[in-house]
Amino acid sequence: MSTLQTTRPHGDVWPELPRHQIVVLQDARGNRIEGTLDGMTDDRSTLWIQLKGGLGRQLVHHLDGYWLETGA
Repeated sequence: MSTLQTTRPHGDVWPELPRHQIVVLQDARGNRIEGTLDGMTDDRSTLWIQLKGGLGRQLVHHLDGYWLETGA
């Protein structure tokens, strides 16, 4: 997980997405997290991603330095 922090205000969180949406998270260093959305906190600050390839789940906070792309 990236330690890069964004400078966005706390109110700027992940967009509302449906569960099982295909997503790709990427940071400035080129690290990628690919999978499907498995859950989101009510304040949309934190996501659980079911990783592609059966690699488990990963928790990602909106200040971890990743930007979000939705898959087709």
